[in-house]
Amino acid sequence: TANPVRPNTFGTMELQVETEDIIRLVEQFLRENSLYRTLRTLQEETQVSLNLVDNVETFAHDIQSGHWDKVLQDIALMQLPEKRVVDLYEQVVLELLEAAEFDTARQLLRGTDAMHALRRDHPDRYLRLEHMVTQQAFDLAKAYPDGISKDKRRALLARALAREVRAAAPSRLLTLLNQAIRWQMHQGHIRPGAEYDIFAGKEKFEEQDHEMPVKKAQRSIRFGSKSHPECALFTPDGQSLVSGSSDGFIEVWDFTTGKLRNDLEYQREDKLMMHSNPVLAMAVSRDTELLATGDQKG
Repeated sequence: TANPVRPNTFGTMELQVETEDIIRLVEQFLRENSLYRTLRTLQEETQVSLNLVDNVETFAHDIQSGHWDKVLQDIALMQLPEKRVVDLYEQVVLELLEAAEFDTARQLLRGTDAMHALRRDHPDRYLRLEHMVTQQAFDLAKAYPDGISKDKRRALLARALAREVRAAAPSRLLTLLNQAIRWQMHQGHIRPGAEYDIFAGKEKFEEQDHEMPVKKAQRSIRFGSKSHPECALFTPDGQSLVSGSSDGFIEVWDFTTGKLRNDLEYQREDKLMMHSNPVLAMAVSRDTELLATGDQKG
């Protein structure tokens, strides 16, 4: 979920992205790269569950068709309501008994957290299953005493569990990062072919052993005859030059052209930032979101 707000001082569109969505993007990345232990830890610490399947309809169809190996594998890393998991495992045990898979049914009944929860909260249902496992016999009337058939139970489970899961396109985190970089290139903020450091948010440059002196001016910025710059700085993202003048004006420049940035609406409409006194100091936050300035009187 992202809610757009107004552009900031430097024309960057700010988005309010939900923290849970960011966590889910990371969880999907972990799942797709088989980092299951890290995924479980992240889900436990944040209490944000991924509950992701490739296709919700296919997931529901697997339940209705009794493809229990696939279903149990799908939910292994999910954080589902305990009741849903208990109902699912109860149905799996019943169908194993029906197929005369008594040893496997016994293992699930006595060795899974879901069946321990069933014994704790619904001892009558648990004892019914325990009796059937011990007798190594399947009685249809005892298996479904409420008169609901196996197919009906499967359909109810499919609908209930389908509401707890979601589907998403693969590799959403990498896709969003690539889209962001392409947009930055389209805007001219990243040079074509440049090597980009995603984590630092800037192009990679080779470090020089020593600074080279400036031999010629790249661009010139002209001020009025009654004004001159008192201070100036480049923004940390390397996209703008900000100047503070003796007449109190604060202006944001495109230093590659030597002209004011007209993509900033307030500058395009001549609604410039200004002080009543000469601007003597300024600073920009590291993320280029905030600008602070000070004039001759503080």
